[in-house]
Formats: sequence, structure tokens, C-alpha cells
Amino acid sequence: MSTVVQRVASRRELGSIMDLGAGQGYLSRTLAFQHKLHVLAVDGSEVQTCGAKWFDQRALRSRPSDGELNHVTDMVTPENVSTLLARWSKQQEDEKWLVCGLHACGDLSSLMLRLFIKSNAITSLVNVGCCYHFLTEEHQPRNNESPSSSIPAGFPLSGFVKDQLDYRMGSIAHMLACQTPSRWSDKQEETLKSFEHHFFRALLQYIMVEKGLAHVDKPPIIGRLNKKKDFVSFPVYVQAALKRLQMPQDAISIEEAEAYYAEFKTTRQMDKQIAILWTVRALLAPLLESIVLADRWLYLKEQLADIPDSETKGVWMWPLFDPITSPRNMVIVASK
Repeated sequence: MSTVVQRVASRRELGSIMDLGAGQGYLSRTLAFQHKLHVLAVDGSEVQTCGAKWFDQRALRSRPSDGELNHVTDMVTPENVSTLLARWSKQQEDEKWLVCGLHACGDLSSLMLRLFIKSNAITSLVNVGCCYHFLTEEHQPRNNESPSSSIPAGFPLSGFVKDQLDYRMGSIAHMLACQTPSRWSDKQEETLKSFEHHFFRALLQYIMVEKGLAHVDKPPIIGRLNKKKDFVSFPVYVQAALKRLQMPQDAISIEEAEAYYAEFKTTRQMDKQIAILWTVRALLAPLLESIVLADRWLYLKEQLADIPDSETKGVWMWPLFDPITSPRNMVIVASK
């Protein structure tokens, strides 16, 4: 990733890089200390920024560098990005920047594309997205209804997908777009465990609906549980889930959980049916991810259409990483 950023910056004669959503600063350090670029690492979390600075000091003790790296905790928007970049520019005025992000989560990738389009100071973009399940989706208005929020959503971005196709994915499709069936053969043990976890989740919801603890149209939101200690057995999982949902531990007793598990796994073999269903759903992942990526590519092409053609202007997209090692492996590069 750092090599791509360095080459794009070099060909566009850019020396200043904004790493948006920099986190612990792994990409930022490589760009500054190895490629000797002027890097502004921006993250919305002070904890991440402090951690990145600590890693910087360790790296510099072992290998001093001529590169320049500054860390900032801020929430960047199209309205404040020019002020932020001007504050950290090396030149007096009109300095041009490249914005980049490695595995930028959810709407952060969409924001990055908007910043590139709307800011005169940003002339190049290198982005690898991630976490499509965190994408917000624009409300699909009916008749003369207006969109419910003035905050731009992360999907869809392009006029073609949003207006001409009138297409929306929905939260389930966004979540499925994150699945990686290509890794199943490489990580068979983890895959089998994940199938069991899906069975646990489905069986718990069935029990809760049957006992009147939840409604079939409104699944309980449990969130992330500890994979090592909370999935030891179905009764253990049930107790952990009830605690997370702030329900009494006896709402579903251990004996009830064991009885349901025995009936639906041993007698009915519902776990196998859920595994088949989940497999079919997950096989749609590459298609759904392609829709998100194509929407971003189309958005950039549409927005750059009115800019005069030049040797540097363009939008490109290609696989950058080994998909087994890094399933989110598509990089989008754009220049004005």
C-alpha cells in the first residue's frame, strides 16, 4: 500500500500525504520514515493517536528518518478539511495533497472520496475500504418524500446507482458483503466454528420468540461476545447473551437451553440446514462487494467528468493484496 501511495505521489509531484483514519499509524510511519514523505496522520480517537505517537518514538530510536510525521486527533469534514490542511502545509499557500486510507472503515471511505472531489487542495486519492456493515445507507424516498437525514450516507454515492438504478442494498446485504468464502478452505476449523455460532444465534432467537422475550420481526441485538469463553456450549452462550441483553439469567434456564439444543441439533439437525443457508448467502459476498466498489468508482468518474482532461486525470481500481491474507484487497486510485 505504501508503495502505491509513494508512486502516485511521485508521478503527481506531491510531497504531502493525509492518512485519514490512521489508527496506530502503521501506514503513516512507513510513508514518512521509509519513503520520506510529509505525512499528516488523522484519526478521530485520541487513544489511537497517543498509541501511534508511542510507536513513532520506538521506530525512531531504532532507525532515524528524514521524513516528517504529525499526528492529529480530529473529525475531518468537507467543510473543515481545507483549514486543517492549510495549518499543516509546508508551503505558504496552494499546497496540493494526496489523501489515503488503508482499510478505512465504513463511511470513512465514502468521506475520503467526497473530500477528494470537493477539496481543491486534494488532487490524488488512494483508498482501500473495509467494514461494509458499518456503511450508512441513504433513505429511499417515496413519491415526494425527502431524504430523512441531511448527513450524506456512505452508500450509494454515484448518481447512476442512486438515481438511475434506484438501488439500495439494505443492512443485511452490507453485512454479507464483508464475508469471505474464499478463505473457508484455508481456515476450515474457524469456518466450522462460525457455522456453530450462527446456529447458536438462530436457536437463541427462536427460543426468545417462542417464550415471548423477542418479536420475530425485531431480532435482539446482542453484539460481539467473547469467542473463547462465551461459545463453550449453547447454555453458556445463552447466559452470556442474556447478560448482554440485560435480561434475567433465569429467563432461559440452563436446563431449557440444553433441551432445545438437543432437540434442534441432534433430532432435527437444524445446524446443518443453517450451515447450508449461510453458505448460499455468503457466496453472494463477492457480488455485493462489487456493487459497493463499482458505486465508488462510478461516483469518482461522474464527479471528475467536468474537470478538463489531463495526463494525470483518471480513476483506477485493482486487487492489491492476497485475498486470503486480506479479503478487502481492492485499491481505488484517483487523480484530478
